Amino acid sequence: MFSFQVTPEQKLAREMARKFMRQEVEPHVDKLDNHEMPPYDLIRRFLKEVQGADEIKNLGDLEAAAAEQDFITRALVSIEVAKVCPAFALSLGASLELAGFALLYAGSREQKERYAVPIFRGDSFGAWGLTEPEAGSDVQGMKSTAARDGDSYVLNGAKTFITNAPYADTLVVYAKAPAGITAFVLERGMKGLSTGKPLDKMGMRGSPTGEIFMEDLRVPASQRLGEEGKGFYYALANLNHERAHTPCLMIGIMERCLEDAAAYAKTRVQFGRPIIQFQGVQFMLGRMWEKLLGSYAHLWMLGQMHEQGLDIAAAASAAKLYSTECATAVALDAIQILGGYGYMREYKVERFMRDAKLMEIGAGTSQIQLLILARMLMKDPPADLNPLFAGPDPFGKK
Repeated sequence: MFSFQVTPEQKLAREMARKFMRQEVEPHVDKLDNHEMPPYDLIRRFLKEVQGADEIKNLGDLEAAAAEQDFITRALVSIEVAKVCPAFALSLGASLELAGFALLYAGSREQKERYAVPIFRGDSFGAWGLTEPEAGSDVQGMKSTAARDGDSYVLNGAKTFITNAPYADTLVVYAKAPAGITAFVLERGMKGLSTGKPLDKMGMRGSPTGEIFMEDLRVPASQRLGEEGKGFYYALANLNHERAHTPCLMIGIMERCLEDAAAYAKTRVQFGRPIIQFQGVQFMLGRMWEKLLGSYAHLWMLGQMHEQGLDIAAAASAAKLYSTECATAVALDAIQILGGYGYMREYKVERFMRDAKLMEIGAGTSQIQLLILARMLMKDPPADLNPLFAGPDPFGKK
């Protein structure tokens, strides 16, 4: 049963993440945002110094560590990361929660030992390649192919907008095989595999995003992830997992923007008094707080459903939809409260707004989340509207 009592262990995990991010990452955020340095050395240090990744020696250690860390602990850590640098959280999450999760969910024991363990130790980094130039929301429309040739597959196609692609060591990609969409795990350096330069983005600039190219890329069948034709099912499991954790990034953005806006409003004097004394500013801060609390409510509900092994598909879509739109709105309000200073890069809130906007697009656009929710209501019989009476998670509790 979920409790609002935070354990000493959870408090410690939160404080360790907060201290590292404020002391070790905050001084480099502008360099990350300006593409002057990639985040991976800092991420590696975070995993080893904060998460204790060096204790993961083998698959048994990894599985034990995953079983010990509960949903709320991971959420509290992610929030502290995003309060300093959402882009850092994005690259970290893409490696662990996307590529790493995909490997743990569908990989063979050998694949987990060879690829997942190094990723979770921070010794290598992962990317998860689903989106294509002509197939974003329409996953079934992907053009990448995996032709069977004896004991191998020959992959051809391209992926785009892939977090960590320019630097990742391990890439989980999806392509259409004879039996349908199929997942594969690839290694940088394979003949026929290449990646493009980091794309120049509006936000999340500290998290390198790029393209993956497969040209007559021959891989043995042992590089297939799970069963042939089950890739779409695996991708849905990954997307549910990603959407369930998206509110953490958004809450981090909202908390930082609210803190910065309130602090500024207390010191900015206009017409002879601090602007926080004006009702218009107070109303804006109140609305920002309301959006933050609502996003926390979504996150905690997801945590309880996850612990009970319930189907989180609809709840994760709703939480992702709500928190991402709220984070963009809160960041815009923070800019408004800071006025001209909010528009300047020196005051940081403009970066949080740019970072927040991406998450209304990635992991399924807001419109896709609305379609998912509407289809739940269109079922015959209709879906139970109370999420706590949802059925068991079809993907299993992970």
